[in-house]
Amino acid sequence: SASSCAVHLLLAAMFRATIRPLAQALRPVAAPAAQGSPLAALARPPSAAATLLARRGFAASATALGKKPKHEDGTLEGRYATALFMASSGKLDKVYEDMTGLREMMQTSSDFKLLIETPGVDPTTKVATLEAVCKKAGADGAVFNFLKVLIENKRIKKLTRVVDLFEVMFRAEKGHVLCKVTSAEPLSSSQMAEVKKAMEKRAEKGSTLIMEYTTNPAILGGLVVKMGEAVFDNSVAARLERLQVQLLQPLA
Repeated sequence: SASSCAVHLLLAAMFRATIRPLAQALRPVAAPAAQGSPLAALARPPSAAATLLARRGFAASATALGKKPKHEDGTLEGRYATALFMASSGKLDKVYEDMTGLREMMQTSSDFKLLIETPGVDPTTKVATLEAVCKKAGADGAVFNFLKVLIENKRIKKLTRVVDLFEVMFRAEKGHVLCKVTSAEPLSSSQMAEVKKAMEKRAEKGSTLIMEYTTNPAILGGLVVKMGEAVFDNSVAARLERLQVQLLQPLA
């Protein structure tokens, strides 16, 4: 889309002004932007009061407004994802769209991924760049405040994992269940529909299956289906393995 293209162009410009000068200088600190340039204005550090206000505002929205997710995760990344979920009360769909968009940008833009994961880029530059990207993309304010918290706490490198767990929480809230189907060869449309119909009978009432189909020649034939946490392995490889175990058992 035009908006996505504009975000990538903006990101590329900021990348050239931060990461590449850093690499050329072989120093762990990003090169400062030229005085008077638009990037120089973006790179000005926010006031301590503004930073503290944003942090407190995010924490307050998480504790006062939101409910806990149905799916809980006790890891560090899970706690951050939970905080974001609770801060997304009333706008969960929008925050989910923004966060998965950031993850997609990390997957498709090496510049953005490098900006997020490079420790040598100072936090002020990361905050300024992410603020510009979020504004250009029309992201919800809670998303930018959350990103600032990750940067301030030196956890921004965990962004992808946090988004993954946030997605799990989002799906649990919406009753969406991921169903991954693996076959030796690509399935036809009718076969896909047949598999989906069969798995819907096994799913909890009221849930919506999100189907994903992949291929893996190593299973030889049949299907391996992972629905939520349950795994149904009806592959030829698994059947042969079970037969081998039976054949190797000592005779009574």
